[in-house]
Amino acid sequence: MEFRKIKIEEFEKLKKLFPDNKEMWIKYKNKRLQQFEKQEIDVFVIENNESIIGEITVNYKSHQLETETIPNRRIYLEAFRVDKKYQGQGLGQKLINYCLDYLTDIGYTEFTIGVEDDNEIAKHIYFKLGFTNAIDRGHGDEFDPSEYTLYLKYIDRFELQKDIEILIKEEKLGDVIKSITKITGGLSHRMYKVVTDKDIYAIKELNAGVMKKAEAYSNFVFSEKVTDIAKENGITAIGAIKLKNNDIMKKINNRYFMAFDWLEGKTLKAEEITESHCEIVGETLAKIHNIDFSKIEDNERKNIDIEWFDWNSYLKLAKKEDKAYVDILEKSIDLLYELNEKSNEAIRYANSNLIISHTDLDRKNVIWQEYKPFIIDWEASGYINPTIELIQVAWYWSGGDVENLDYKKFEIVVNSYKKYAKKEIDKSIEKLIYADIYSGLGWVNYNFKRSLCIENEYKQDEIELAESEIIQSIGEVKYNVSQMDKMIEILKR
Repeated sequence: MEFRKIKIEEFEKLKKLFPDNKEMWIKYKNKRLQQFEKQEIDVFVIENNESIIGEITVNYKSHQLETETIPNRRIYLEAFRVDKKYQGQGLGQKLINYCLDYLTDIGYTEFTIGVEDDNEIAKHIYFKLGFTNAIDRGHGDEFDPSEYTLYLKYIDRFELQKDIEILIKEEKLGDVIKSITKITGGLSHRMYKVVTDKDIYAIKELNAGVMKKAEAYSNFVFSEKVTDIAKENGITAIGAIKLKNNDIMKKINNRYFMAFDWLEGKTLKAEEITESHCEIVGETLAKIHNIDFSKIEDNERKNIDIEWFDWNSYLKLAKKEDKAYVDILEKSIDLLYELNEKSNEAIRYANSNLIISHTDLDRKNVIWQEYKPFIIDWEASGYINPTIELIQVAWYWSGGDVENLDYKKFEIVVNSYKKYAKKEIDKSIEKLIYADIYSGLGWVNYNFKRSLCIENEYKQDEIELAESEIIQSIGEVKYNVSQMDKMIEILKR
């Protein structure tokens, strides 16, 4: 038995819930598909052996009463039905609870539902679930014209907060939580600043889709080993707090958490980066590359796969879902295929010289206290060609990611690295610079999968963020190509 949100192309599966009224099903389907296309609704279902046995529709826009919804705060639930053969098993309540958990997790706090006055069974269920505040009266639609009372449920405390409280108390990080504040985080995970009576912590809620992957836990364990060795060698690396049994994460209900000591400081915007910052970053990268990580060498991780990205399939799906980035993808698709071919060839060459490193040393992963850098978010740690990582880091810290490459800052990062690195950079710069583009293509590919919910379901805010990343990242890849000749010249000096 699975509870999930369906996609528009799966809507036909709901037909089994209308076994006796073909005409109503057609009218219902046409109405819902129009709402789906306008992104006014979502449909959550119960699935049993690939058969839909229950559904509930989430309305983001009011259709009968203005009080049904409030943008970004209140949602209206309707069309709640369970196949007669499966009624009486509590599945309907589980579906509603699943739906509420999903919606509260993305920020909604108020939920309404319409109940006919003579439907005592439904009222009993909804009252039990907390829909107890009658706020309006209305008439149904063509599918059910009965009068109904609109009931409101208000959630004043997210389940997430309850889980964080359990984490804090069980791991003895404090007895009382004074405040929980969401921090702007990345695409994959969410971060919260948690103030307790004992200390201040950064709590990371790990992405549920990521944690479903078999290798997820071992990847985090490996990254923490890299962090620990980096700290032992003088790098100001910030790693996870070791929890009970020396573990690095804790599962509470269906969420995974990691805890970090809170660090006061700031990440820099592109326009705030000075030449001194660039010099420090180049030195820091060189010192990471100088570290002997041999005691955690892992030959399986060293096998870096080369992937051919299926841009055409993404374009087809994006057109179907009318994504905002369709035009830019269509105009860029030939270049993306060309770059994929050239970068794959370059990666094959680069794989002959790999080291363990941070691999994601961009602006968001360095917290500064004046001119002292603290390196965070080591979860991407793994094998990389050192010259490729130098190109990537110099690119980000000199404004390449905002399409304003400062050649002098780029050169400062490179020269500072050369000054402190024990080994010289690879001379095959023309080839390796295409290998650097591979990571950019991988990032675009990753965001297509998130935007189109391929492999995993993602929350709406994650989907929207992925869509903006696609547009920005394709633009960055094109800009990168336009700057190649100058970067090659600097790297060869």
